[in-house]
Amino acid sequence: MLGFVFGLNARLGRLHFFLASVALAIVMTAICFAIALAVLRTTSPSMVHPEDLTRNWAIIGAMVFFGLATFMLQSMRIRDIGWDPVCVIPAWIALMI
Repeated sequence: MLGFVFGLNARLGRLHFFLASVALAIVMTAICFAIALAVLRTTSPSMVHPEDLTRNWAIIGAMVFFGLATFMLQSMRIRDIGWDPVCVIPAWIALMI
């Protein structure tokens, strides 16, 4: 059951993957826009520092949500191709490092 929740056993075709990626991009754009408006409302634009943004729980939550959603979409697409995402994704991360 947990494999289907995280997308490790589900399959996702090319068109569905594309549409889900577009939908995720729209949702993340709206979330980032809302966070930016909230930050600008509480502070002046000249006083926003990058290190302050990494301490904001909303931004950290948005990053975790985007990372998990992207991981699930890629796992489902890799499964549809016929490969095992449990082997492919760690190998891809190791190659990128």
